[in-house]
This record gives sequence, C-alpha cells and structure tokens, in this order.
Amino acid sequence: MDAPTPETLAQPRTEKLVTTTVILQRLEHRQARLLTWMLLFIIFFSTAALFVLLIFNPHHEPQIHQYATLISGLVVFFTVAYILNRAGYYTIAAMLLVFSAIIAPWASLVLDPSVLQGDFVPLTYELLSVLLASILLPTSITIVLAVLQFAGLTFVLLLSSATPSFNWFSFLAFIFLTSVLSILANTIIQRDMKKIASQAHQLGLNEVRLQELSVRDHLTSLFNPRYLEATLEREMQRAARTQHPLGIIMMDVDHFKRVNDTLGHAAGDVVLRELGQFLARQVRRSDIACRYAGDEFMLILPETSRETAKERAEQLRKGVKELALPVAITISIGVAVFPEDGTTSETILKSADDALYQAKREGRDHVRLSCHGNAVGGLD
Repeated sequence: MDAPTPETLAQPRTEKLVTTTVILQRLEHRQARLLTWMLLFIIFFSTAALFVLLIFNPHHEPQIHQYATLISGLVVFFTVAYILNRAGYYTIAAMLLVFSAIIAPWASLVLDPSVLQGDFVPLTYELLSVLLASILLPTSITIVLAVLQFAGLTFVLLLSSATPSFNWFSFLAFIFLTSVLSILANTIIQRDMKKIASQAHQLGLNEVRLQELSVRDHLTSLFNPRYLEATLEREMQRAARTQHPLGIIMMDVDHFKRVNDTLGHAAGDVVLRELGQFLARQVRRSDIACRYAGDEFMLILPETSRETAKERAEQLRKGVKELALPVAITISIGVAVFPEDGTTSETILKSADDALYQAKREGRDHVRLSCHGNAVGGLD
C-alpha cells in the first residue's frame, strides 16, 4: 500500500471519512436508478395500453375517449417525473409518480360511476400508490397515504348501494393487510439502509485508522521512516518544481542511553513520547514530523530557507528544556536545505546527519548548519 500524501493526512478526519450522510446519498442514488427503470416501464406500459384502447374502440365511444385522455395525462405525468428524476430531483419525481397512482383509480371512478354499483375491482389499484410509496418514499408518508386510501375506500363503500350484496369485509381486509405489509416492508428497508450506512461509516473509520497505523510510530504518533522515505522524495520534487527551498531538521536526544540505563526503558519511552507530542505542537500544517530511528527525529519543512530553518531549530532546542519530563534533557540538531546541501534524498539526509554529529562533537545542545562536512558518527 502506498504511503498517503501529506495533504491527505493533514485533512481533518471529518473530511477524510465517508460520512453517514454521504453513504445515505449513495443509497438514494441507487433508489433514483430504480425509479428511473420503474418510470420507463410504466411509461411503456401506459403507452401500450393507450394504443390498445384506441385500436379496440372502433365505435369511438365517448367513455373510451375519456379513458384515453386520462391515460395520456398520466403518461405526461410519468414523463415529467422521469425528467425530474434524471435531473436529480428524486423526491419530487417519486412523489409525482405516487400522486399519479393515487389519481388514476379515483379518476376512473368519476369516469365510470358504475363502479359504485358493485364493480369495485378498479379500486384495488389504489394499492399501487401504497406499494410505490413503500419502495420510494419514507415510512411516515407511506403510513399517511395508506390511512387516507383506506378511509377513502371505506367511504366509497358506505355510499355504494351495492354494499349489502358485496363482500366488502374481505375487500377491505385485503386492502388493509396489503397496506400493513407494505408499511412493514418500508420500515425494514429504511432500517436496513441506515444500518448499511452506519456499517460503511465504521468501515471508513477503520480504514483511516489502519492507514494511519501503517505510517505512524506507535510510541510518539509521529510519522515513521516508511512514510518519511516516500514523502521526502515527493517534497523534494515539489520544491524543485516550484523553485522553493526545503528545510530538513534532524535531531536526537543527548545521552539518551543514560536515561534508559539509570531510569529504565519506561522512563525513556515517556521522554520520547513527550518529545514527539512537543514536536507535533510546533509544526505547521505543511510540515512533516517523523520519528526517524530510536531517539532520532526529523522535520521536513516545505518552503523554508536556511535562516528560517535554523531559527526553528533553535526554538525547538530551547523549548525541549522547558518540558516536564522524568529527567531534564537536551537535544542536538543538524539542519540541511534542499537543494544547496543535496539534490537526492540520500545526500540531503547525509548532510543533515553530518550537521547533527557536528553539533554533538562540539559539545551537544547545539544547532549546526550543514556545510558538506565529513560525517563523524559514533556519538550519543
């Protein structure tokens, strides 16, 4: 897995994560695609029904023409809903489709009053609006629609003179049970969508944590050498492209071995952890702080001149002395700047390392600038 870029890891966590809202939006996008296919099918079916109706109306009966007008109007509604859905107005398109499913059966009742004489079959199509709402709209809208439709059908049955001879109880029971099942299905779908969104959000959190663990030092929470290698090369290329200097600060704790020998490794870990937190507080958003190895740390400072890098190093050297630690410590620091002190990652790191050991050789608790000197090594 490639190391993430500084810009990526510098973003706030809320920007890096796929939030629950975004995941729900993705699920809604899938619903929009479902609505698209539903509308295409309904437009095709309604258009075919219109042609069949006109073909098998050789006597041009007025009632048939009224039904044809109704279907034509519905096709227009469905087409408008399709266009709105494709334009990103999913909720409006879904409500328009459901509204059309509500209007059609009641309009047929107006066109054909014989329904009130006992032909209640057309009224069963009112269930389509409830079923569509259970698939496309929130549960609350589905419940309200189901209640209103059931109340309307009950009212029609009470007005009908054919009610005594019609098994109205079975009819209403069918409508009621189908509506309840639609509401339950809608509730389950909505709950599952939220659960999927929550799980996807948690997966996003875990992915970010794993990504950070792969490039972070477990003790100090600073970036590790693996991340440093990838990032330094990238920052040098950027500095060369923009013609800006790149500062490198390399430091380590003076006589750190004595801390471990006298106070124990637990105290040594406390020193390193506190030093890491101190460095994290001192860096800019564009800077990169790494634990290079053991008690050795490094800062990469984009767009930082030699003079500024030295000032920053002096601030760090003095600031370390004010830390509340189990034992007072000092640090030695070497400073190198790209491209003056090296044009590759190996040469720039060697220049910073040479400057660091020069500071140690001259008594420690010093800041030294790279001057392409020879490495002296071997100092703690």
